[in-house]
This record gives sequence, C-alpha cells and structure tokens, in this order.
Amino acid sequence: MCSQIEVLLKENYFKKLFLINASLISQSNSFSLRSLIDSDFIIYTLIHDKLVDKVCQKLEIQFILLAKEKLIRDYDEKLARKTITHKILLNLTIESHKKLTMSMLIADIEHHKAILSKL
Repeated sequence: MCSQIEVLLKENYFKKLFLINASLISQSNSFSLRSLIDSDFIIYTLIHDKLVDKVCQKLEIQFILLAKEKLIRDYDEKLARKTITHKILLNLTIESHKKLTMSMLIADIEHHKAILSKL
C-alpha cells in the first residue's frame, strides 16, 4: 500500500482529485485556501505551520497550547519527526457544509496548506 501512495503522490494524484476550496472563519473575518480533503489516511485536521501566522493574523485568533503533545504518523505509518504542540480553533465552510468550532493542529505538512479530516 505504501508504494501505491508514493506513486500517487509522484503523479500528483492527490492534487488532482482531492483538493477543494475552503474558508476558515472567525467572528468577522475569513481566510480562503485550497486544502487536501480527507483521504482516509488522516485522522486529524491539520494546518501548515508556515501558513498559520498569516491565518491567525487575518482571523484575529491565537494559538492554543495542547494539554499533551501529539505525534502524527506519515503515510508510511512511521511516526513523524516532529511533535505537535499547538492548535487553532475556528469555523470552516466548504460550499454549503459548515463545521463550527473546528480544531486544526499546527504541523509541517509539506505539500499542502491544510489537510481536512472528514466533516
């Protein structure tokens, strides 16, 4: 299975089929981005650590320290090298689907701005 995923990533399969437009929303502001939608490999909703400062500034929200650090697994099921220590809370809209008070873990997710779990 792991080799299949590597082939799909090399062929930009995920970029073609699973990218969607999403809006991250706070009280009065919104931030639009393209996000990878759940592909049944991800159990958390993640936002790229290089983008989160811009999102927080635009939405006027703050990072939240996690009570306990989290380790995430890469696609090959190995533990990621970095631990996740912070999250943000916001609302999410994808077309007519809304999720209120969604938690997004802040992580280095390499190729995507965000990865959304199932809504």
